[in-house]
Amino acid sequence: MSVLITLLVAGLMIFYLRSNRRARQTWLRQLDLPGQWQSQRNDGTLSLSGGKDAGQFQWRLGGKVDQGSWQYRGSTLILMGNERREFQVNFFQPGVISLTDNNDSAELFHKQSTNVVQLGER
Repeated sequence: MSVLITLLVAGLMIFYLRSNRRARQTWLRQLDLPGQWQSQRNDGTLSLSGGKDAGQFQWRLGGKVDQGSWQYRGSTLILMGNERREFQVNFFQPGVISLTDNNDSAELFHKQSTNVVQLGER
């Protein structure tokens, strides 16, 4: 009897982990972070390259450029360049996100379209 309960609990855990992973992958595909994002508050651009949840970034604001690595964990975008910055990501619709910093200052970004067509996931 205890073996059956153990197998049932293990099966439920595997099911939970797989469904959680699928939901996260769907969310990351919908968010579609890699690409170039244009700030609606100023002339800043945020370019994210790499995978769907990590890679390299370049942030241009006026004459200043910050670059380094980025990662998306939970609902937080972490930029590790000259300084470490964390932003809460709010998704409005495909191609429109808001980044809110620790001071509750929010900035709206629109994804810039390009003529590059992705052939598929690796």
